[in-house]
Amino acid sequence: MRIVTTDNNCGNFIVSDPQAISDLRNIADCRIDSLVDKNKNDVWLFPSREDNYDDKIDDELILSLSEDGRLTTGNIMGFIGYGDTELTIRSRFSKEAENDWFMQYMLQKVFVINIFDLKHRLGEDSALDITALLFPYFLQKAVLQGIYREYSRCEYNNSRVRGSIDIGAHIRDNYPFSNGKIAYTTREYNYDNSVTQLIRHTIEYLRGNSASKGILHSTPETQGYIKQIVQATPSYNRGYLKKVMLANSKPIIHPYYSEYRPLQKLCLQILRREKLGYGESSASRIHGVLFDGAWLWEEYLNLTLTKAGFTHPKNKTGEGAIFPFLDRPNKYKRFPDFIRKPVIADAKYKRLSDPKDSRYFNDNIQREDLSQMISYLHITSSKTGIFICPSELLVMNPDNGEYYPDTRFILRQDELFVYKVGDLSGDGGRILIIGINIPRSLTTYRDFAAAMSLTETGLLKTLQGKL
Repeated sequence: MRIVTTDNNCGNFIVSDPQAISDLRNIADCRIDSLVDKNKNDVWLFPSREDNYDDKIDDELILSLSEDGRLTTGNIMGFIGYGDTELTIRSRFSKEAENDWFMQYMLQKVFVINIFDLKHRLGEDSALDITALLFPYFLQKAVLQGIYREYSRCEYNNSRVRGSIDIGAHIRDNYPFSNGKIAYTTREYNYDNSVTQLIRHTIEYLRGNSASKGILHSTPETQGYIKQIVQATPSYNRGYLKKVMLANSKPIIHPYYSEYRPLQKLCLQILRREKLGYGESSASRIHGVLFDGAWLWEEYLNLTLTKAGFTHPKNKTGEGAIFPFLDRPNKYKRFPDFIRKPVIADAKYKRLSDPKDSRYFNDNIQREDLSQMISYLHITSSKTGIFICPSELLVMNPDNGEYYPDTRFILRQDELFVYKVGDLSGDGGRILIIGINIPRSLTTYRDFAAAMSLTETGLLKTLQGKL
């Protein structure tokens, strides 16, 4: 059973099927780090722990489930499943469950995936499966390391012996030994192996799926990588799928081909999600691909804010850190999302409106977020702190063209608004919220992307101007 809800659903979703409730109990109210640790080969989280993002995602829950089946979600998007139940968590800005264009758009931008130049384009009204959408990105990263090679056992039966004689095969194939041939085996370092076969099976599956085949033609580069994999796997046989998946049950440990490990994991997710190769042995397996909405939103915003002169401090490398103490310069370092003095900007994937009525604005910023922003302003001697959020707020009344009254709006447009939370006491400064309205009434993904592009232009102009 496939269940579909949205992120930050405020507990407004009821699961009625008893079996689905039973399955989801194995996922609900569990910390993300615990689920990932216990299901390393089957649950994929973005950002990964190796990326060292300081957003405390490990402490979060994917979902909670009450006794009566009420399901509550947070910032996590993607899909996760147990047994016969799979939960898909779309962004809350989806117009319909099957058209999660906002999440698709952010994935396209963050992972640099070309959708618009598809020669064999998906129907514009179709939403892409996120695993298929990610395939060209990870295929490229892997193949740029070279086609994966490993030692494999090869069997021969001829007169040019160059390995170990296979006595059993020799007796079976050559008795009464008058043909001059000898059966033998060798270990050869070749391209046709279980890993490249897994990639080939994934390619062929995507080719046969009308909803995702266009992904394979997204760029000439992708087509070239696919051609290399096809040429490297002359022994491909569709009937060997389960055997190939079993051979890939353990992750790649080759130190050179490091980029093949995430590709291997993604291929297994694509094939398993369609129930290919699933049986009784996997009935209790948790599987999924998950995205932290806060991380995805921050990485998406970075593409626009860097154009406006902002820097994006990186926790992983220590680049761009700020320090609260003059006499202890290496202690207690902090990483604001974005800095361009005298402005500090923070990406927040949070609701700006009352979930019961989108007409009413909610500026109740969490205490810890507000305290953190004030401390950043003080430490850097900056004067403006900005929270940038995706907005569900209906700023303009479509019936009469009038804006909902609030004197604290500095700028109000259909796509973008700037709202002043207040002026700070003490050293002064102010806190603003920039809300980016996410289109929900457009009928095609192309129109959605065009609207988002205009909004990004408006955001860039606003940030480059005097706030």
